[in-house]
Parts: sequence; structure tokens; C-alpha cells
Amino acid sequence: MKSAQCTVHRGQNTALVIVAALFTVHCSLTTAHAISNNAGTKNGEFLNIATDARGAALGDTVVSMAQDEGADALHWNPGALSALQEKEVSATDVIYYQGVNIGNIGAAYPLDESALAVSLFYLNPGTLDGRDVLGNPTGNFRFYDMAGTIGYGRKMLGRAEGADVSVGAAIKIVQEVIAEQQFQNPALDIGATISPMDDLNIGMTVRDLSTSGANFSRQIIGGASYTLFRVFTGGFAVNYSNDAPIRFSVAGEYRIPELENSCIRAGYTSHDSLDNSIDSQIPALRGAGVAGLTMGAGLNYRPPFFSNIGLGIDYAMAPFGALGISHTVTIKVKW
Repeated sequence: MKSAQCTVHRGQNTALVIVAALFTVHCSLTTAHAISNNAGTKNGEFLNIATDARGAALGDTVVSMAQDEGADALHWNPGALSALQEKEVSATDVIYYQGVNIGNIGAAYPLDESALAVSLFYLNPGTLDGRDVLGNPTGNFRFYDMAGTIGYGRKMLGRAEGADVSVGAAIKIVQEVIAEQQFQNPALDIGATISPMDDLNIGMTVRDLSTSGANFSRQIIGGASYTLFRVFTGGFAVNYSNDAPIRFSVAGEYRIPELENSCIRAGYTSHDSLDNSIDSQIPALRGAGVAGLTMGAGLNYRPPFFSNIGLGIDYAMAPFGALGISHTVTIKVKW
């Protein structure tokens, strides 16, 4: 009996890696990405998942709209941290595709025309079934991903010099655990925002620069946005990755000044072909034709007796064909 157990165990590590890799391909699809022939050829795919509800609703277009992201600008464009005006704490919970649980907490502290931010991201798909190289069951095993990030953004130029220009960088430590195996690797994000005129913003970020040993998928995202009548902002973005085809995104956000700039949002990102969902809780969103569509809203409030404290709650929904629907909720406190 002991000999049989040892035989299974010797083949288990390879099998677990394969199973976890397949699971990562299946569940790490963000609201801005879809299945492709190249998906899953790199590590750290979970790093592409949106860490807040506003970003989940706007997709990659938020790269040029991240000045309003607060602490969550750390994920989308660290250069936008320089726009932070208040101290902020943010907490996000995601009910992801296929029931995967995701959480993110972040905090940001404004400095003189700059800001410092930190975050902790966690993905837990629960317990997975283990198999050896012959496909025989070996019992359940744990699999989770985690990333701790610290970043800084600073304003470098003002409009008097021709344009508002801010740059930033973020360093993250990424941990991936598959059963008894653990992998830890550093990665670097860099970003910049440019505003050459009122209401026009341009943003670019390069994500997950790492060593060849880490083998993370690298992304270059660029986009622009424009605000009309001070209440509606529309934008587009292009996402190039060495792990997937080029993706195009468009999104819009309408603000309601009378409600502390509460807003509604919607976006769309190009994707590959998908099957329909057969178990989506919302029948109208079961079709593959609505995959890539994102939508959400945000409510902001300042208590009458504590006007220096701002409270915000944001929600986003993203249907994705056969994978189902993801739901993201973010709560923010500013002061």
C-alpha cells in the first residue's frame, strides 16, 4: 500500500502543475480578455484580472481615466496616482467566472504632487481534484495566487510646460501555490498619463515586466479619453500582450454631479468566439453575443456631519458566454 502511494506521489507534481495550468487558462480570463490559442502559455495570468468594480466596468479604457481610480490606479496606471487628493482605503470582492473567489484591498496616501499606494490581491478557486500522470485520482489539493504591490506616482510637468505629465511605477511580489509547490517572483509595472488640454487624457502602461524565469505575460496598454460637458467621459484602448491577440476596448462613464458624482458605466472589449451559457442566472445575458460587454454603477456619499469623509460603493457585471457572469463590488473610504 505504501509503495502504491509513493508511486502516485512521484507523478503527482507534474500532474498538479498541468491541472492547475489548465484551470488558470479557464478561470483567469479577465473582463477585458477572452480565450485565444495563445492563452495560458505564460505564468501569472491572474495578474490581468480587474482589481476594482470601476475598472471591471470600463475595462482597459481606464488606462487613460485612472486619475479617478484612487488607490486602484496602482493596478491600471501607477502614473495616475499623482492625481490623488485624499487618503483612501479600498476593498473589492469578486464572484468570478465558475464561482472563483477573488479579493483585493488597497490603500493610498497623497504627497506633494505625488502619491504612494499599496495593495494585496488574492485568488482562491477552492479545492481542486488531483490526478497523477495516468489520470488516477490522488486526492484534493490547494491552489491559490497572491500578489502584494507597492507603487508611486508623481507629476513631472504642468500645463505651463505644454502638458500635464505624470509617471509612476509599481513593484509586486507574486506568489503562486500549487499543492506543496510554491513559486515567488517579482514583477514591475510602469505607467504614464498625459493631458495636453482640458478634458483630454492619454494613458499608457506596461505591465508585469519580469525575468525570463518568471515567464509572466507582458502587456502594453495605451488609450485616450475625452470628457464632454463635464459629465460624460468616453474612451478607447488597445491592449497588446505576448500571450494573446490584440484587444480593442471602448467605454463610457456618465456622472451625476447632484449625487456627489455618482455614475453609470458601460464598455465593450473585443474577444474570440464563445459558446452560449446554459446556466446563467440572467437569461438575457446567456448568449455569446453579449460576451465582452461590461456594465456597472457607482454611488458616492458624504455624511452630513462628517463631510470630510467620502464613502463610495461600485458594482460591475461582466457576462462571458459559457463561463457565466462575474460580479464585482468595491467599497471605498476617503478622507
